[in-house]
Amino acid sequence: MYPIVTRAALATSMRTHTCGELGARHVGQFVELCGWAQSIRVLSDTLVFVQLRDAYGSVQLLVERSRVDEFAEQKRLLETLTTDALIGVRGKVVKRPADMAKGDSQAREIELLVDNVQVLNRAMPLPFNPHVKANLPGEDVRLAHRHIDLRRSELQTNIRTRSKAAMAIRQFMDDNAGFDRYFQIARCFRDEDLRADRQPEFTQVDIEMSFVSKGDIQDVLERLIQHIWRQVMKVDIKAPFRRMSFAEATSKYGSDKPDTRFGLEIAQVPQLISDPNTVAEVLVIPDGARIFTSKELAPLTNLIRLSQANSESKLTSMHKINDEGATGVSKATLLARSIETKTTLADFLKSVSARSGDLLFVSERSQHITPANTTLGRLRTSVAKMLQDKGVLDIPATKFDFLWIEDFPLFTRQTDEANGRLLATHHPFTAPVKEDLPLLHSNPAKVRGQHYDLVLNGVELGGGSIRVHDQQTQEYIFKEILQLSPQVRDSFGHLVTALGQGCPPHGGIALGLDRLVAILTGSASLRDVIAFPKAASGRDLFMHAPAHATLEQLAEYGIKMAKAPPEN
Repeated sequence: MYPIVTRAALATSMRTHTCGELGARHVGQFVELCGWAQSIRVLSDTLVFVQLRDAYGSVQLLVERSRVDEFAEQKRLLETLTTDALIGVRGKVVKRPADMAKGDSQAREIELLVDNVQVLNRAMPLPFNPHVKANLPGEDVRLAHRHIDLRRSELQTNIRTRSKAAMAIRQFMDDNAGFDRYFQIARCFRDEDLRADRQPEFTQVDIEMSFVSKGDIQDVLERLIQHIWRQVMKVDIKAPFRRMSFAEATSKYGSDKPDTRFGLEIAQVPQLISDPNTVAEVLVIPDGARIFTSKELAPLTNLIRLSQANSESKLTSMHKINDEGATGVSKATLLARSIETKTTLADFLKSVSARSGDLLFVSERSQHITPANTTLGRLRTSVAKMLQDKGVLDIPATKFDFLWIEDFPLFTRQTDEANGRLLATHHPFTAPVKEDLPLLHSNPAKVRGQHYDLVLNGVELGGGSIRVHDQQTQEYIFKEILQLSPQVRDSFGHLVTALGQGCPPHGGIALGLDRLVAILTGSASLRDVIAFPKAASGRDLFMHAPAHATLEQLAEYGIKMAKAPPEN
């Protein structure tokens, strides 16, 4: 009977330690481990090496004939194991020879001299090896076998970070909440198109507060973000965060969630405007004509063509600036207007600081729409990525540029026409900016809303607003501005009634937890920070859901299948 050391925090009746915690300080101690067997190497009739891995690290096992009872039987047992078979071992921690103690991990300094091996569970041949990154299959295959994919250290790190972030949020909010200011971490469902940054089922941190202004909510959020980054990343974030109006964000960066870690700002060129309902603007890429080949610029041409087909912009063109002027200046381009007017092309290029060798984008768009990204905004983001890939633009991964986007239009035109029907830009309960209240009756399209988005490095972390708490104002917005039908207004009747019964000034914000964790871990997809996410199609490939229901299952919920009526 070997003496077993005092049990560690993660010890159970089956193990005294984890593979990852063993180091030089454990040399001479007898321990019990459980884990997945990998890299089984039979070097001779008397010696077997096994790499043992668990959720906390790995350690090398040394199985010698002189140390193990019934060695021949256990050697045959190890030889039959496949990758990721589960075993339990007992043995003595010994120091590895100096010439073999390589690597940063403390486990590299030691190995386990095993005296007993027990097979806990065998593993059939795996559909893929999760530990060989270069040979990983496509995402759909990995999602279908998510239990295997979760054995990857990258995903395990992501899930642990998610747990730390959620714990930090709960700790902070417990100290800053009350009956009139509550929070919840809630699962939600989104019936929208799915992209890398969206999931049909997602988790958000929902915060609602009474007797507050916009600044009060922003202060709480800034302190919450500081707490999360300090607890999870060991990084201090400076506050208060920068404030930027929606108008400035869309005019300078072409986006309502701009990445402000780099320049490449868009400039307005009113001298090219021919219609008062349009906006003309340019984007200059210094040395872009020299940096990029025509082949490399082809995707940008496709982006421009698509934006015009979707009516996102009316006239957008790309020009290489040279000593003679600019390429591609035809009557069909906006830039040609600088020649048709008194201003020469050279004077125009000088006015926008475009020099020989630069790449110039010129665009015209409607000023009555409020798109999340303008055409030049999309081009700015694409070009920045291309410059990064070439090593020309350096954006440190550890740079966290938080900012608030404010003063959104309270209402948005349904179409890009000047007199199109007005819709709520965010939701119909957002309160107007106090200074703009008179405009509700005279020019509602000019009213700004008390909405605010928290943006980090070009990603929207969350958004919220101060709500309307005056019954008459809410009724006027519903009936006169949004022109909701009586049936729709009735569906909100209980809420409007509550506003007239002593409802306090209130507001709130919701943070996307999945997106927050993706930023903390540097993950490209939200699916990498959710244990069992849905595929891009919205299906759960691991659970094979949704699936066809039997008639018995439908009957249990009072559902009957009916034939579709014949077409006329």
